[in-house]
Amino acid sequence: MSIFDTVGMCLRNLYKRKLRTFLTLLGVIIGTGSIILMISLGLGTNAQFARMAEDMNLNMTEIEVAPQWGGTMWSPDGGMVEMHQRDLTDESVERFLRIPGVRTATPMMSSSIMFRSGPYTMITQVVGVRPDALALMGHNMEYGRLLTDDDAEFTFVFSTRSERGFFDASDRTVWNSPRQWDPSDDLPTLVDIFNDDIRIYYDASSFWNTRDWGHGGNDDFGFDLDEGFVAARSFDINIVGVIAAPVVDLRWGGGQTIYTDIETLQALVAMQSESERRAAEESEHDPRFSAVIGGPRQTYQDVRVRTTSMDNTADIAEVIREMGYQVWFPGDWINNMRDSQRGMETLLFAIAAISLFVAAINIANTMITSVTERTREIGVMKVIGASIADIRKLFLLEAAVIGLLGGIFGVILALIISYVMNTFDIPFLADLGMGVPDWMIGEERGAMSVIPWWLCLVALGVAIGVGLVSGFFPAFRATRLSALAAIRGD
Repeated sequence: MSIFDTVGMCLRNLYKRKLRTFLTLLGVIIGTGSIILMISLGLGTNAQFARMAEDMNLNMTEIEVAPQWGGTMWSPDGGMVEMHQRDLTDESVERFLRIPGVRTATPMMSSSIMFRSGPYTMITQVVGVRPDALALMGHNMEYGRLLTDDDAEFTFVFSTRSERGFFDASDRTVWNSPRQWDPSDDLPTLVDIFNDDIRIYYDASSFWNTRDWGHGGNDDFGFDLDEGFVAARSFDINIVGVIAAPVVDLRWGGGQTIYTDIETLQALVAMQSESERRAAEESEHDPRFSAVIGGPRQTYQDVRVRTTSMDNTADIAEVIREMGYQVWFPGDWINNMRDSQRGMETLLFAIAAISLFVAAINIANTMITSVTERTREIGVMKVIGASIADIRKLFLLEAAVIGLLGGIFGVILALIISYVMNTFDIPFLADLGMGVPDWMIGEERGAMSVIPWWLCLVALGVAIGVGLVSGFFPAFRATRLSALAAIRGD
């Protein structure tokens, strides 16, 4: 028999039993479409997490290391575990740099520093970093450049909305500025950070001395604005660049981080501590004296480690955790959220796989029934010269065609349902916790279901494979029938 004869007989036999063929196809359509949809939901969720990481500037090669505080805590098995204190020091940073796969590491410290330009004042947190490491942290510049090792003292890099913190301090009833948390883009700035003269003060008490502490604006209370700042030592600053803030930071009113060389911030903090110590000793009501033998030991609140690849970030984080420090990295957080959804996705995928397995049994049952009903036809085919291979190919082809047609219509069904899920809100999926929460994605959350072309091809291949596997035993049974017995049977 030629291939055309085999195909023609296959199609005629399937058309002759239209209802049975349709019901068998229906099982394959449902099974194939369900599996495509379950995989597409996982791909859609992964795409949403990737977009969230991009919007929030969650670099998967960055690890945040925090000191471990001493004490006891509950363990997962319900017992108490003794935690040994681990401070972050320069020695800690050097140990991190020696870990294979670490690109750079920098200690991070922050302190509240006061900026002043004319009547405008801003008290905000400034972050100190190593300039060489800041350049490797993946920041995008909106203007200017990052810090370098050659910069002089008191050189700063602002972020997109850092200057919003300035407010008119000539009004003695104003304590701080809510402007910096305003998410609107058309808010006018009070200070031109690149052209106006700006000075910094390490001692914020000069500002607090100018505030009206509930005396109704009585000019006899407190200092005048200019007089209040005379006692505090100040420094000219140089601003060399503005870092572009991530989209999500801007939406939440963020983008206000200010960076400087960590040695500059350490010097400011040291002067700040000395000023506070002297103020405490000179207090008329409660003088306090303190001294640290040998000077204070320099420790940090945070160390940022950058790895060479996101593939080894988790392993390096585990190495640092085994050193006794607290560790957090964006990939760990996203993986935890992803794992919380993977259980539901696995359950739905298992249900879809069961439906496809039932469809395979249905194909096998249909083909076995077909063999039983067509025993005379099989006998005639053998008598007129059809080989065993021809008969086997005929029944396998019928099973494969059922799988192919079921796969094609299953793909079409999955594409239609995917379009509906991406176009309309489906409360059922939201109740199941599928996808990333809206508050993390923003207004454009992206597709919930993603069906790439390769998934359609794989689904078609699986459907055809299911048909072939299901039709193998019926085809084998057809080839074992005796020609004479088949002709005599009905």
